[in-house]
Amino acid sequence: MRVLLTRPLAESRALAEILEEEGIEPLIWPLTRIVPTVAELKLPFNVDALLFTSANGVRALAALTDRRELPALCVGGATARAARKAGFVNCFTAEGDVSALVDLARRSGLRNFVHPRGRDAAGDLKGWLAESGQSVADLVLYEARETGPPPAPVAAALARGRVDLVTIWSPRNATILARNLGTIDPNLAATELVAISPAAAAPLAGAGFHRVIIAESPNSPAMLAAIRRAFGTAGQENRE
Repeated sequence: MRVLLTRPLAESRALAEILEEEGIEPLIWPLTRIVPTVAELKLPFNVDALLFTSANGVRALAALTDRRELPALCVGGATARAARKAGFVNCFTAEGDVSALVDLARRSGLRNFVHPRGRDAAGDLKGWLAESGQSVADLVLYEARETGPPPAPVAAALARGRVDLVTIWSPRNATILARNLGTIDPNLAATELVAISPAAAAPLAGAGFHRVIIAESPNSPAMLAAIRRAFGTAGQENRE
């Protein structure tokens, strides 16, 4: 059982550790790498709380400020764990997607938020929370840059049809993957694709995958559950 993980390196390694314990062999090809875009930062004086839509946002902010007292509202469990690891002591998780995070922010009673994020925004937090009279200051702290062609072992495994499952986590990453697959002539006749959403699967519609599986929700726990179902390990402890 072999799965190709395509998220940035830190996220792929964390998921790989879980899958290895369950007898699933991971291959890692990070389609993008996280590159900081800000060298120094001062948080707005009136901020009440932080909105984290990814662990990358947590790490980017933590590298730029020593402030850890602000409440951290996190999209899911993995992001909340990253926040706690970075030293944020008041962490709350929406246990869902960006819409669930918006609901959590609305219920918090707080008014002024900061959203540390990459250049590609995960939803319109500013617009959605403005509807409830709450403000969001976007801090673009990093960008996800393409890494280029696959490592030689990954390219060889794809060409020989020795990858059982490929994961894709966003429409942009799917577009990058589709473009790179065209350069290595992969054998995907028996390979399944697990995508985080229909939009993420769309750029790979003509790639030749044996079957396309869409996660039940657009988040990491649902992706892990889909991987487990595909390999028949759904009874394993859910660590996400």
